[in-house]
Amino acid sequence: MMPVVGADLWKRLVPDELWEPAAPLLPSFAARPQGGGTAPRDERAVFTAVVYALTSGCAWRHLPPTFGTSPATAHRRFTVWTEAGLWCRLDRAVLDDLGARGEVDWTSAIVDAASVRAKRGSLTGPNPVDRGKKGSKLHVLSDAQGTPLAVAVSGATMHDSLALKPLIRGIPAVRSRQGPRRRRPVKLRADKTSDAVDLSSRNG
Repeated sequence: MMPVVGADLWKRLVPDELWEPAAPLLPSFAARPQGGGTAPRDERAVFTAVVYALTSGCAWRHLPPTFGTSPATAHRRFTVWTEAGLWCRLDRAVLDDLGARGEVDWTSAIVDAASVRAKRGSLTGPNPVDRGKKGSKLHVLSDAQGTPLAVAVSGATMHDSLALKPLIRGIPAVRSRQGPRRRRPVKLRADKTSDAVDLSSRNG
């Protein structure tokens, strides 16, 4: 049974519409080579704890005990799921479900980016808008309603125009209500820094 963390919070973090496609994609539990460890009583509880940590910015060590799982277990599951490609596969499953219901708005695609501080990792660099402190840049391409279709991470110094083509190529072929899969929006909306980018070679 799911630990009580507040019904509203639980449903907001992992509603049934998210859990149903996520559950069959979770790797089966495997005991640690050094021994010890048991499968969690409720994988949904661990999944909810991981989603909470990722969306709130909460440090793993500060994960509230009301989720019914230890910070170490939550972080270990996150690592295993990430290495197994869960997040990419879940993203595709959710997009396919939305596309099949006609809820992906292809009338236009919107591209934007935001800089964040990041102290470590290869995808960092001196941020020109944050006094040269190390940071990364998040690039997002969404449909007309704001549903993310493609995301990318770069060092903070990368010009937005350099991420545009990779983002467009990264749009997956999404199921549609009728006909073949789709990956090409009718229009592309981006700021003026991308005006000079040649998009004539894009596929889809």
